[in-house]
Amino acid sequence: AALGLYQWNDDLSSVLFRTISLVEVVLRNRFHNAMSLRYGVIGSHGSRDWYAHVHLGAHSRAKIMDITHVKKGQHMRPRKPVPSPDDVVSSLTFGFWPHLLDLKRDLNNNPLDWGVILLDVLPGHRQRQADHWRKTNPRDALFARLDLCNELRNRIAHHEPIWKLGPLLSESRPRSHVQRTIQAPAPTTPTDALARLQLLYGRVTELLVWLEPDVAAQHISSETHLRCLNLLQPETLRAYQQALPFAEIDLATLRNLRTLRKTLRYAARHKQPVLIKDGSRLIGLLTSAPP
Repeated sequence: AALGLYQWNDDLSSVLFRTISLVEVVLRNRFHNAMSLRYGVIGSHGSRDWYAHVHLGAHSRAKIMDITHVKKGQHMRPRKPVPSPDDVVSSLTFGFWPHLLDLKRDLNNNPLDWGVILLDVLPGHRQRQADHWRKTNPRDALFARLDLCNELRNRIAHHEPIWKLGPLLSESRPRSHVQRTIQAPAPTTPTDALARLQLLYGRVTELLVWLEPDVAAQHISSETHLRCLNLLQPETLRAYQQALPFAEIDLATLRNLRTLRKTLRYAARHKQPVLIKDGSRLIGLLTSAPP
């Protein structure tokens, strides 16, 4: 049962990571285009060095400098050739983008109009009024949604169990006058954990709809999405936990076809996956485990 749980966690993490990676690419492209239309000199239409013309926080500036400069002795020198805006943006981590919402002014001390910028970033969002996004609370809710995706991504990348989750917090940011509230306690049963994961996956896919409706539609009709929904069902988890460990057939040492048939029949009857090897070389995997 424990081995099955680990296998299920690995398979679920894999499909979740593919979905979050899709969100990440669309997210950075949306922000890059929206900011390039308003700031920057170097580059082409929709892809300019906007990051050099806005007042980034110290941590975000350091992230940009790591890409555009190289350290020589005690000094940072511009890289040659100068990385293109596309190269800079594609090198930034997911964590850079939520904190972009902290931007308030450009280098000329003019305020950023997040109201109109976020209309370009979120063409699929139901709120299409600039005044809505000029308010702090909606931007804080967006920050929390982006941060959720980044947190899930990091949990998977660091090989943490995806089903071990803490309390569900409100989609906001902690501020001096506002604290995030607990909307649901940490899951304590497999049923609770699956329900929470279904909720979180729904929020990830909803973010993709906000960012790029056409891409979201393609994803929702894809094998990745259907496989994720299947993995999040209680009966699928139970099937993983009841499955037998891998059997092995080594063609290099196989004595006769009778032994082969016996092993395959037993595996099929007990829904046991079978590794087929030829000495140290893996030939393939036969499985009747959950799809």
